[in-house]
Amino acid sequence: MALIWDPQSPEAAHGAIELEEKIKATATAWVVTFKVPGIHVLMSDSSGCFGAHLLCDNAGVVVGEVFARLKDLQGDDTAYRARFNRFETYQALRSHGRSLVSEFWGNYVAIVVDGDAAQTGQPTGGQRATYVLKDPSGTLPCNITEHHGIKLLFSSLEDCRSIGLSFPVNWEFARTRAVHGFFDTEVPTLLGVSTVHRGECLRLDWKGRLVSRSLYWHPLHFAHAWDLITDSVTAAKALRATVGSCVNSLARHHSRLLAQTSGGLDSSIVLGCLGAAPSKPSITCYTGYAVDSVCDERRWARHAAKCGGHRHLEICQDPGEIVFRDAHRLAPSVQPASYYSHLRRGSLEREIAAECGATATFTGDSGDSTLCANTYSFAADHSLRRHLLGMRTLKTALRVASRRDQTIWQVLARAVRREVFGAGKADALRRQSGFNRLVAPTLKRETEGKNDQMNIWASIEPISEEIRLRLGTLAFPPDFYDLSTSTKNPAPHAISPLCAQPVMEICLRIPVDVHFDAGRSRGLARRAFADVVPEAILRRQWKDRPLLFFDEVIQRNQGFIREHLLDGALAKEEILDRSAVELALKSGPTRSTAISAEIMSHLDLELWIRDCARAL
Repeated sequence: MALIWDPQSPEAAHGAIELEEKIKATATAWVVTFKVPGIHVLMSDSSGCFGAHLLCDNAGVVVGEVFARLKDLQGDDTAYRARFNRFETYQALRSHGRSLVSEFWGNYVAIVVDGDAAQTGQPTGGQRATYVLKDPSGTLPCNITEHHGIKLLFSSLEDCRSIGLSFPVNWEFARTRAVHGFFDTEVPTLLGVSTVHRGECLRLDWKGRLVSRSLYWHPLHFAHAWDLITDSVTAAKALRATVGSCVNSLARHHSRLLAQTSGGLDSSIVLGCLGAAPSKPSITCYTGYAVDSVCDERRWARHAAKCGGHRHLEICQDPGEIVFRDAHRLAPSVQPASYYSHLRRGSLEREIAAECGATATFTGDSGDSTLCANTYSFAADHSLRRHLLGMRTLKTALRVASRRDQTIWQVLARAVRREVFGAGKADALRRQSGFNRLVAPTLKRETEGKNDQMNIWASIEPISEEIRLRLGTLAFPPDFYDLSTSTKNPAPHAISPLCAQPVMEICLRIPVDVHFDAGRSRGLARRAFADVVPEAILRRQWKDRPLLFFDEVIQRNQGFIREHLLDGALAKEEILDRSAVELALKSGPTRSTAISAEIMSHLDLELWIRDCARAL
């Protein structure tokens, strides 16, 4: 939490002192890590990898985990945690914090203060600027509200509630979420609270007033974004080095860790790099599986765990044991959270972590997106840009067509149309329609003509469906805390190296047709990590999914879900179509086209709204 106020106002200073004492009274772990006139930054007890990184001469602080950027794309050297010297501090001040995005990476929130003003507490030349920056890819949230003239920055809503602050739901957000799905949206979730989004920087004047909001990172515009890596050999080396370096860096401060091991390519890449990490952590793999499922990933996960000689736990997940009505509520959050994921995964990982002493869980999350498994259909588009309608483009289009059961002419026609006329909204609308079949038709019609509110990046420059898919979890709100328990309780820190800023940037610089190496989904990744991933997994071109698992969860909890979706706030506000919900939750055969993911998403939103209402 951070407090920012007018340092020349005795009333504001007195109020800030009172608020700080109130915060400290909620837990003994709160410590002031940065303090200049008008700005106090507090941290609670955290894992060893997170801390307060001070800039020189009281010029600011970077809270979280931050690493110096390595320039070599050929080696997987470990990036050490940043220690800001005078030159790096000078760069941060001169660039108003932009150098942190280009020269560093990690999971952090930075507060940069004008150097002279930091020393004296007085405006410099009539100006004092404070910059609040959220890194481009991390999960540590940064939210901001105002309390009696004091700007209060916070990462956990539970901390706000513990000092008596609560906020009503913004119904514009509820409608946006219901129509558009899970995406991180510009629309505030709570009235009186705004979010500092990934890659965004807020500028506050010397009285703590918000002056401007700027984007320091954009998926189309970042350092070297123009410098495409089109040679497959060079791209494979750069990808291997970047992912390896990020895994090594993120694992360095964890002597014992968990690895989610599905047997898929992405989690196997992360596990393989962990096994080769110089810090040699003790790794416990775990794999969830469904009872009597024809899609069982354990055989593939066993390959991955055995290859590295790691301990491997196989955890049965029976949908019949999941009873929402008996489960406790999630900890408060600014964003609606996945009720199922936090209840099942959170408690499971805490139990395993406690048993083996692990302080972090490494995952392959977002690998499908980052490594272009979801976007290989755009490979012909990328080839067309560089090679026109030559033999390379024809060969790429033929490979895409063979995987999508289409003709080469269909693939080429779509590629030419998108390149000449733009991607249009057809793909986005088709994706969106799968997640709002239960939304009231009038609400869907009202939102059709509105501007894209899906993400802050789209507010600066339109984001194509291809880029949106490649962003993966970066297009969604940050998910940092284990909400199945109090955020004050210890829980293994979730780490997804394939979402790290250097990995995301290197993958965005590699065209999709190069990722589609040899006509294989994630073909470049298969080539790059052949030394650490078992051959059986490298050859595998499909995914095993537990069929009807969530359908069974919904049937098991049908009464609970009906009660909340038919008689809840979303129905009363006419956000959901009651008749459509009735049909979707009907026992036995039904003609409803709603998918289980949409039902669970609306349930998450409803439960979050009820929690916010209780707190008022």
